[in-house]
Amino acid sequence: MIELNNKTKQDFLNREWVQRLLDAGVDMSDAKYCICKHIDSTELKGDYVYLREDEHNNCYTINVIPTYTVSELLYKLHEYIYPEIEGNKYAGGLKFCKDAPFYIFYYDLKKTEPYTDEEFRKKEDYIYAEFEYPIESLASLLIQCHKKDIGIATKDTGNISDK
Repeated sequence: MIELNNKTKQDFLNREWVQRLLDAGVDMSDAKYCICKHIDSTELKGDYVYLREDEHNNCYTINVIPTYTVSELLYKLHEYIYPEIEGNKYAGGLKFCKDAPFYIFYYDLKKTEPYTDEEFRKKEDYIYAEFEYPIESLASLLIQCHKKDIGIATKDTGNISDK
């Protein structure tokens, strides 16, 4: 088991972000890892992350929830999307930039037909996330994609899901 602390919160989504995903309706049944409150014979306390298939030999776990890693979030998000915004069709790829101390993930959307300056400004903020950790930016992007019904990869096929 890995203790979920300030250092490892860059590697695994914490309970707060997991709850945001669940509240948005994101299906997390494909998560490889779980967070749990752990107590064993040495009475370890706090949040720990473990592989879902792990049997937790001789330990007690409570408050178990799934969690994602950066790579799982990247695989769940599509590399390219084709949303329709206010009746206009767009297409764009997933992009990343680092503007210290922030990590920015966004879809670089371009209208398939020429657009006005006002339309251009609207599309820039359409699917965009800027946080101190890459994992939080990716989680925010996943929530936005799910809420905007753009589609996210399913666990079995990698294809766009209905939501």
